[in-house]
Amino acid sequence: MTKKNQENVKLIKGIKILLFMGIGIIVSFMMMLLGFKFFVLQMKDDLIDLNLSSLKNGEASTVYFLDKNGEFKEYKKILSNQNRIWVEFSKIPKYMKDVIIAMEDKRFYKHGGIDLVRTTGATLRALIGKPSYGGSTITQQLVKNLTEDNEATIGRKFREMGRALKVENKMSKDEILEAYINIVNFGAGAYGAQMAAKIYFNKSIENCTLTECASIAVITKNPSKYNPLIHPEENKKRRNIALHEMLDQKKITKEEFDKAIKESENLKFSKNSKEDSQKSEIIRNWYVEALCKEVMDDLCKKYNIKKNIAETILYSGGLKIYACIDPQAQETAEKVLSSFPPKDKNLELGYVMMDYKGRILAMLGSSKPKTMNWIYDRASSAPRQPGSIIKPISAYAPAIDNNIFTYSSKINDEPLEIDLDGSGVKKKWPNNWYKNYKGPVTLQWAIEKSANAPVAQVLHTMGLQKSFEFLTKKLYFSHLDKKDANLYSALATGGTHGGVTPVEMAAAYQIFGNGGKYYRPTTYFYVTNKHSNIILDNRETGYKQVIREDSAYVMNRLMRQVIIGSEGTGRSANIDGLEIVGKTGTTNDDNDSWFVGLSPFCVASIWTGYDKPKRIIDTGYAIAIWKRIMQNYSNLIIPEYEFKKPNSVVNCSYCTQTGYLANEDCPDKKTGYYCSLNVPPRCYVHSGNSVENPIPLESDSEAAKDKSTDVEQDDHFFDIDLTPFDAMDNQ
Repeated sequence: MTKKNQENVKLIKGIKILLFMGIGIIVSFMMMLLGFKFFVLQMKDDLIDLNLSSLKNGEASTVYFLDKNGEFKEYKKILSNQNRIWVEFSKIPKYMKDVIIAMEDKRFYKHGGIDLVRTTGATLRALIGKPSYGGSTITQQLVKNLTEDNEATIGRKFREMGRALKVENKMSKDEILEAYINIVNFGAGAYGAQMAAKIYFNKSIENCTLTECASIAVITKNPSKYNPLIHPEENKKRRNIALHEMLDQKKITKEEFDKAIKESENLKFSKNSKEDSQKSEIIRNWYVEALCKEVMDDLCKKYNIKKNIAETILYSGGLKIYACIDPQAQETAEKVLSSFPPKDKNLELGYVMMDYKGRILAMLGSSKPKTMNWIYDRASSAPRQPGSIIKPISAYAPAIDNNIFTYSSKINDEPLEIDLDGSGVKKKWPNNWYKNYKGPVTLQWAIEKSANAPVAQVLHTMGLQKSFEFLTKKLYFSHLDKKDANLYSALATGGTHGGVTPVEMAAAYQIFGNGGKYYRPTTYFYVTNKHSNIILDNRETGYKQVIREDSAYVMNRLMRQVIIGSEGTGRSANIDGLEIVGKTGTTNDDNDSWFVGLSPFCVASIWTGYDKPKRIIDTGYAIAIWKRIMQNYSNLIIPEYEFKKPNSVVNCSYCTQTGYLANEDCPDKKTGYYCSLNVPPRCYVHSGNSVENPIPLESDSEAAKDKSTDVEQDDHFFDIDLTPFDAMDNQ
């Protein structure tokens, strides 16, 4: 074979190899595409199931309440101002559509959701170190704006591409572009072109010029950098680039371009702001505002969507929200506050009324009339030091539930010697607010008097860790700091580094009125879409039995003495003919004043103080406003007038000198309430009424700790977020 023939054979073999390799690559690529397509088709995506087209129906959502006959009746519509209404595709100017496509995705109408040409080009530019123009299509950007899937990973990119294909399969190109223009962030708090047009030019988007449309459209690249109210020159540079792109892509004529560039030189912006644009909104009361927030948060969590999309669904999705609100309770609270404002107009408050299944009935987020939407809510969003109202839940309830103490156990009203600050030096702590110490006192007296030293002794016996776990894992306090777990000052007297909200406190105290059950606080039963399909449901969340029924009732009776006892700190909360139990609480230097009170039909908590902590002059205002609301509300309903004693609780006469069950010779007796399996022994006395060697209580010994009757719980019912909150020790 000649040399030339040999070269030809090699050439033919080389061509065959390349051909086979090419065929292999093509087959592999086709298999990859088929595999990806199969993945996309099989991928379950609640976002797609939520149906994006429902975002534009413009139907207001409706809140319903449960009336006395057990039927849901309409309460209020949830309305936005006109700038939040979805803009139909036909009313979006062609200029706006064209400039978005020119700058974001010029092949938008040619690809199927993924632009392989653009993606490949962007990847190659990145590999050779050149600035990338981005490979995401408008459809992909829409998906990204609709989800919280922002991981910087290849997996996230594949999920985004898959979702984009599903969106393209469900929606037309015009519908996708319409959704994008109505959803994307245009800076200054404006989501959607209509709000942007209102804020920047004080007009509807359909009346915007080419230059104005370009000015709005370019903001999406970087909503902070290209905000024309903050960086007008940066916006000008980019909108002029956009106008050149439109000319190059033949979306506008040279005449239109010249006119727009001329206008761009001196483009005038409105001094309008987001706050100005909301002046026409109907102001929601505190309850409906909290309801809206909870619904939006739950939508975001369940359907993996962003807050602005949840807000659009709330305003325009025609939702039916079946709320827990009692309109009589809410109206009563608002009327009482308006007729009985604090003497100091700067004194603030947070107030929550709740039934014994965690359903919030009424809410106030400020002492002042509500004049705006989406403002600071002190009922649910303002964690503050709890002071003495922490004592029943941090110490006394778990101690009784673990059979360590009883209603009348004797406790030393004497300070501990402990290392408070980790310095290694032990100090005597705490002081009592009444400036002295009484020696051995009953647990009942300690709660009635809100004594500090006895509760510290209880914690010392029970252990700080058990107390902290009870607060965070069973009562789900989410704002306490990890430092608080090891501080007597935090758990005994409420001088926490973190804080507690009135909602959290009402939810915690519900256990003393419902037999020890904790229900997650909520503002709604369930939510349906406009087709009456349930999309959120709180009806079957269940409860956690955090203490026994008998322990809960014993604590209830102990706190009854706070209201009716001769030395009770909450006597001014008493209501004739209605059994009230509760606990007062003030913090160090009187910076916070609390009251949590229970009636047989509801629990309500109130905090008063200043947004910037300082001494409160009128610390009695918290109880006073609480009492007026509860009294007026009880006059409107047919309430239960007293709490029901469970069969597992016995009431007996006890000797106040020893804390044991009284005999006929005991000089001073009171009625106590006891868990039937933890009743103290009988008191023994000599003639002359002196105590002689009373039988020691097993529940006062170390052995009692081994008899804990805690109900096992799922401690991960909620995720606990221990967020630091600077605070001072208190009393």
